[in-house]
Amino acid sequence: MKPKMSVGRAVIYLCLIVYAIIVIYPMFWTVMSSFKTTGEFYKSVWALPESLHFENFVNAWKRAKLGWNILNSVFVVAASLVLTDILAAMLAYITSRYKFKGAGVLSTVFILGMFMPLVMGTIPQFLNLQKLGLYDTHLGLILIYTAYSLPFSVLIMRNTFETMPMDFMEAAKIDGATHTQTFFKIMLPLARSGLVTISIFHFLWTWNDYIYAMTFIPSEAKRTLTVGLNQLTATAQYSADWGALFAGLVIVMIPSILIYSIFSQELQAGMNAGGIKG
Repeated sequence: MKPKMSVGRAVIYLCLIVYAIIVIYPMFWTVMSSFKTTGEFYKSVWALPESLHFENFVNAWKRAKLGWNILNSVFVVAASLVLTDILAAMLAYITSRYKFKGAGVLSTVFILGMFMPLVMGTIPQFLNLQKLGLYDTHLGLILIYTAYSLPFSVLIMRNTFETMPMDFMEAAKIDGATHTQTFFKIMLPLARSGLVTISIFHFLWTWNDYIYAMTFIPSEAKRTLTVGLNQLTATAQYSADWGALFAGLVIVMIPSILIYSIFSQELQAGMNAGGIKG
């Protein structure tokens, strides 16, 4: 006979089931609403669609120009992600593997950066971008995303490198490898779990960011996907095209869900290697 489940474990399972329902149901309702007509919304908001109206996605794509918004988002997110990964890995590797004056202070600065509320830096960064001529440019937004992602990314990568044995570096040194070769050819590939972790967190934040994208990119042609979706929201309120609005929401949700689903196991491994318990 199987042992009976304890009361404490049953309560935990019950809480997890309730939490799963709270998270999954709004997503399910959003997807179902993206296939409904305006008439079906007025008839019953909670009812399932009578048929699948894929034209809602076409309307959302054309009305809010989501195609250009997606390209802008992909460019900004990809560029800032690559820049963040490279800088975070280099900084973490240097501060964790080499002893020099100021290494401890540099690490402390990055740790303190994690406690700074992002909203506090909006006005100073706005003024800095204007002075540098980077306001209303993708480069300016890329630099902002990179700067704010570095503290967390450096902490994760630093802990990842510290878990690796020194034997790898010593073996590479004996074989005549330079510091650069050791880093790029040996240490960086071994830190893949940490890189995946910071990449996923960076992607989820920058892909769904609205505040900085709206503040630093006022031009319509340069807007990212979340800002374009906000424009679609304003349009849908006046035209009562709720199906197109929810279709736009689904378009924004799909990449985040896919990325997290594909790399969920590596994300957990990277969090454990980085010293963060999930």
